[in-house]
Formats: sequence, C-alpha cells, structure tokens
Amino acid sequence: MASVVQVLCVPHDPTFSRVVAEGPAAPEPLRRTIAEYAVLREQLAAAQPDVLVVVSGDHFNQWFYDNMPTFLIGKAARARGPFPHEQQMFGLPAWDSALEGDMARHLLRQGFQRSIDFSYSDDFLLDHGFTVPLQFLRPEQDLPVVPIFTNVMAPPVATGRRFFDLGAAVVEMIEAHPSNLRVAIIASGHLTNAIGGPQMMDFVTEPENAWDRRVWSQLLAGDTETLLEESTFEALAAVGNGTPGFLDYLFALGAVGGEVPAYAEMIASRFGPPAGFLAWGAGIAVPRAEVNVA
Repeated sequence: MASVVQVLCVPHDPTFSRVVAEGPAAPEPLRRTIAEYAVLREQLAAAQPDVLVVVSGDHFNQWFYDNMPTFLIGKAARARGPFPHEQQMFGLPAWDSALEGDMARHLLRQGFQRSIDFSYSDDFLLDHGFTVPLQFLRPEQDLPVVPIFTNVMAPPVATGRRFFDLGAAVVEMIEAHPSNLRVAIIASGHLTNAIGGPQMMDFVTEPENAWDRRVWSQLLAGDTETLLEESTFEALAAVGNGTPGFLDYLFALGAVGGEVPAYAEMIASRFGPPAGFLAWGAGIAVPRAEVNVA
C-alpha cells in the first residue's frame, strides 16, 4: 500500500523569488527565510517521495464568489502554472510537471466512501500558492503532483476542524492506494497575512502579533483542541484577510494526527509577514522549535 513519508507546512509569499534574485543585497531575515526552504528541500529529498500532494488556496485566480469549490482535486495530465500575470508581476518561474492522475482519481473515489464530496477539474492552473513551495522544495520538477485546492478566501469557509479531519482522511485514502508509492504532503499557507487595507503593513511595527505567538505555541505544545476551536474563518480574518490560509496548516496537522512537529521555525521581521515552516516524518533533521525575530 502507498504511504505518507513526510508532511510539510510552508509559506508561499510570491515575492520570495525576488529575494533570490537580489542575493546578498536582500535583507538578512528574508535570506534566512529562503534558507529555511533549503533545509526542508534537503529533508524532502531524504524522504524519497514518489508523489507530492500539494494543498493550497487559489487566491481568486480561477474560482470566485460565484463558483467556489470548498475542496477540489486537480486531475489533468499535467500540473502547470503559475498564471501569466503572476509570472510577470513577481518574476515567478513556470512550473510544468506530471500529475499523478491515478492517485487523484483514487482520492476522489475514496472520498465518496467517506462522505467527502470533492469537486474536481481537468482545466486549471496552479497559482503561486502551489508553485512557490514547489519551486523551492523540488525545483527539478521531476515528481508528479496531486493538487488539492481549498477555499480559504470566500465565506462560507469550512471550519478549522473540518480541515483537520480532511487531512486525516486524505492520509487514510492515500494508504488505501494499492501501490508502493511514497507520498509527501505539502501544505501551503500563512500565519498572519493581509493583502490591501490597513492591516497589510502591520508587520513593519509588529513582526509577529499576539495571534502568531498564540497559535505557534499551541502547535508546539500539541494543544490541538484549542487551536481547532479558535480557528474559524471569522477569527482568522479578523487578524488579516489572508490569515485564513492558516487553515491549510490545519490540514497538515490533521494528516499527522495532531502530533507536535519534529521541526518548526518561524521567521518574523519588519520586511514581510511572518513565515512559518513545519515538518513531520522521514528525513527530519535534529528537532528544533524556534522563533527568529528581526
């Protein structure tokens, strides 16, 4: 049977590519953020996955208020992205890899058996929520992916507990696949984040706020029940309209049964929103749980 060999949580700020382009001229905290991706890239390689299941929102690039799936599995022959305007605006590289269609269809069928009605699409692009993590974690583009799109933008949005339960169910579905595939799950999301409006630049004066500190401590302490109870769309959106992207981290937390992460690093600075990195599973280096503030 297939197995889940690693679970990762990573941010997906589309400006990270510019940090790489700036090189040594980029602010030190941002260079440290890119270095964290390098750490997890090595750990992912050590886990030797055959397939990457990537979970992220779509940022209104192809699904909108008038037609918004709650959870959607992409099952086309190829996984391509990001959108042309994202490539032009942020200098993002193109992504074009195989899609593990058999696993995607398996998840759809298994979902029905578990009263989970996924939507699906053969006509989609991966936006930066998918391609930024992929470009840093597996730039070779040599592994097939299965994208799971989540609605973290347009209410009504599923609860944190629903995301957690779905993560647990997806692991069961993967393990029911009749193969020896080694699967890594990459959840792409946010800590505090806001696009536009008065909260967008709050990190300049408060690199990590009380909410960031609270949820990070809950993650590291294994206080899953409190975390799920407090992680509603309304509560997350109150600290930043992009903060509900944290729900995808709860998907990952469900995939590991609420276990405390083996690796945890949050980098908070006045140069951008706080970036949280978490890892569980094979290939994990010496466990640590740090917060860097600059």
